[in-house]
Amino acid sequence: MTKTFNKYLSKQIYDDLVPTDDFFRQLNKLVDWYELTFDLHTLAQNEHGGRPRFHHATLFKMLFISFLYNASDRVTEEICSQNIRCKYFLELDISTFAPDHSTLSIFRTEIIEKMGTSWLDQVFDEIVKTALNSGISFSTIYAVDSTHTTANVDTHKDKERQAEKNQAPRDENASWGVKGLESRLNKDKERTQVLKMFYGYKAHLAVDADKGLITACSVSPGNIADINAGEDLIMKKLLTNKNIEVNLITADKAYGSGILIGLLEQKRQVKTAFSLNGQFLKGGNKEHWNKYLNDEERIQGRRKRATVERVNADLKNNHGLRKARYLGTSKYNFQVMMTAMVHNLKIYVKGITGVKFRMN
Repeated sequence: MTKTFNKYLSKQIYDDLVPTDDFFRQLNKLVDWYELTFDLHTLAQNEHGGRPRFHHATLFKMLFISFLYNASDRVTEEICSQNIRCKYFLELDISTFAPDHSTLSIFRTEIIEKMGTSWLDQVFDEIVKTALNSGISFSTIYAVDSTHTTANVDTHKDKERQAEKNQAPRDENASWGVKGLESRLNKDKERTQVLKMFYGYKAHLAVDADKGLITACSVSPGNIADINAGEDLIMKKLLTNKNIEVNLITADKAYGSGILIGLLEQKRQVKTAFSLNGQFLKGGNKEHWNKYLNDEERIQGRRKRATVERVNADLKNNHGLRKARYLGTSKYNFQVMMTAMVHNLKIYVKGITGVKFRMN
C-alpha cells in the first residue's frame, strides 16, 4: 500500500513541479534509456546478497547527470536527491534518495572494466542513429579537430615523488604534448615565441559542420600528433559509419598531409578542405596546392571548421573536459565518450523540441 501511494504521490508532485517542456521530461520521451542500457543489467545485480542495487538505467542516468552538470560523484548524489527535475528524470519516488556516490563510483568502474570501449562506442553510435532517425538533418560536411585535456596530476609534486621514492608516474598513460605557441619574456626581457606544453591527453572529434553533433571520437596520449590520431579517426570511425554521408572533411594545418588528402580524395572520393602550412606552397607542387586552397568549395568548407571549435569549447567549459577526472587512458576514454553523449543529447532535444538545457 505504501509503495503504491508513493508512486501516486510522486506523479502528482512531478506533474505539478516539472513543466511539460522541461529538458529532462523531453529527454525521457525521446530516449529509451532501458533499451539503450540493457547490456548493463548484469552490473546492477548485487552479487554479495542483501538489498538489490538500483536499476542499471537509473545508475547510468546518474552518470549522465554527473557529466551534464560537471559534478563529482558526491555532488551528483546531492543533485539527484534534491533536484526535483533530476529525480523525475531518474524516475525515483519523491521520498526516495538517489543511489549514494560509492554505488555510482563502483558502477562506473564496472562499465569501464567489464564493458569497455566497444560498448561505449555502441551506445554513442546508437544515440547518433536515434537523432538521425528522429528527423535531425545531418550535414555532409564534417570538421575534424583535437582538444587537449590536462591530466589529473600535479606534475611538480609527481616529479619530486618519482625522484625521492623511485615510483612510477601517478598517471602512467598521460604524456607531454604541445598545444601551440605562446609569447613569453626571455632572460633579456625580450618577447619571444615558445612552445606551450601540457601534460595529459587529447580527444579527437569529427563533428557535423551544421548542427555540431559529434559523430566520431577517439582519445590518445598528449604526445600523439593530430595527423596520426586524426587519420585513424577519419578512416576507421567517421567513414565507416553507414548512418551518415560524408562529402567533404575540413581540418586545420595539423591534419594537412598530402598523403591523407590524396587517400581521401582519390581512394575514398571524399573532398577535403584542409588548411595547409607554408611548405606546401614551395617547390614544384606549389601551383597545385595554390589551386587547392583557392577552390571555392574548399574555401566554403574551411569556413565551417569553426563549428568543431565551438563544440570543443562546450565540452571543456560546460562539461569538464578541460581536466581529466580520473587516471589512465580507459577512464579518460569514458570521460570523453560520456561528455560527447551529453553534448549530442543537448542538441538532439533542442533540435526536436526546441527545449534547451538550463542548469537551474
